[in-house]
Amino acid sequence: MLVELHIENLGVIERATLRLGAGMTALTGETGAGKTMLVEAIELLVGGRADAAIVRSGASEARVDGRIVVAGEHGRDEIVLSRVIPADGRSRAYVNGRPATVATLAELTTGVID
Repeated sequence: MLVELHIENLGVIERATLRLGAGMTALTGETGAGKTMLVEAIELLVGGRADAAIVRSGASEARVDGRIVVAGEHGRDEIVLSRVIPADGRSRAYVNGRPATVATLAELTTGVID
């Protein structure tokens, strides 16, 4: 389950943190408020394709961090997933602060984020 989403310099969003609880979450708001960027941020966390065009104008990079809770060997484990998208270059992925592949993000979030 995705329990927290932190976004920096992604599209119209300069900085935002969203904490999620159990159950359904609905995102509503005015046109241009950033709902699509929240969905884009989640897509990046699950291994979606990164495009430098989504970096906020004037920023050197965009960053998305997500905290997920998964069933583990000792009950519930918490994992922090990150994507960094430079305005000029290849995106990078991290799991718990360590470099990872986009395929690893996709594998870790299968069945966890829908």
